[in-house]
Amino acid sequence: MLNSILLIDDNKATNYVHKKFILKAECAKEVVGFQQGQQAIEYLEQLSVYPELIFVDINMPTMDAWTFIDNYNKIIAKKDQTSKVILLTTALSPGDKEKMKNYPTISSVILKPLNTDVIQTIIQKFFVNVK
Repeated sequence: MLNSILLIDDNKATNYVHKKFILKAECAKEVVGFQQGQQAIEYLEQLSVYPELIFVDINMPTMDAWTFIDNYNKIIAKKDQTSKVILLTTALSPGDKEKMKNYPTISSVILKPLNTDVIQTIIQKFFVNVK
């Protein structure tokens, strides 16, 4: 079981649904959600141990996933920790697909919405020994 998963999506209902599926999958002790990337960055800056998994919506107002990841990369450069970062989207544009090549921090991109099967697949793929 993971200690923590971070959800970042400007849609409150999406965060709510995703949190319910994560809890149903019983894969994390804690699920924290934010509707703004800047709030998530401020949260991460305060932590001594990062969430093992971060889900980020690509298209958000004020701070999109790319800006979030740029800021996240600055934070992790100061510490010896990283999280698996997975982008969430309703439709992956060719531009986003191309942009991903410049972001080695991104582990994967997944179409929304999450469900328990998708979450369990992610856990099995990236966290082999987690039950």
